Amino acid sequence: MQLVRRMMVAGGVACLSMMWTGKAFAVDVCSLLSPAEASSALGVPEVKAGAGANRCIWTPKEYKAGAGTLTVQIEGANDGAKMMNQGTAVSGVGDEAIQTVLASTGSSVLHVRKGATWFVVNVHGVPLDQAEKVEKTVGQAVASRM
Repeated sequence: MQLVRRMMVAGGVACLSMMWTGKAFAVDVCSLLSPAEASSALGVPEVKAGAGANRCIWTPKEYKAGAGTLTVQIEGANDGAKMMNQGTAVSGVGDEAIQTVLASTGSSVLHVRKGATWFVVNVHGVPLDQAEKVEKTVGQAVASRM
């Protein structure tokens, strides 16, 4: 339920960003991370990617206890967390990055700006410290390709 709620919020932020900027980010988000990188990030042998509007979700091809899901979503020219002055600055990722943590669920989201475009990285279903490390690694890889 929390994942569904988080995806709805992220989708809403992406839609608002597109309305504010008047355009969408025109790239296949799944192409910003290789299957090998996604499987390494999740600690599984293979992943499957599910593309959506401005996002990609990687999940293990086969069930593995403790393996999470990885989501990268393009937000556009604006980031909701940045606009509301939320999160903690993270260095070494993109041109600017902030990490937000939702204490009630123990989950985090890394918000990254590369040029004029913001994107978010979220790893769901793993311990918070592990999620934050993976989000930073994935954020660096994605930012290097934008």
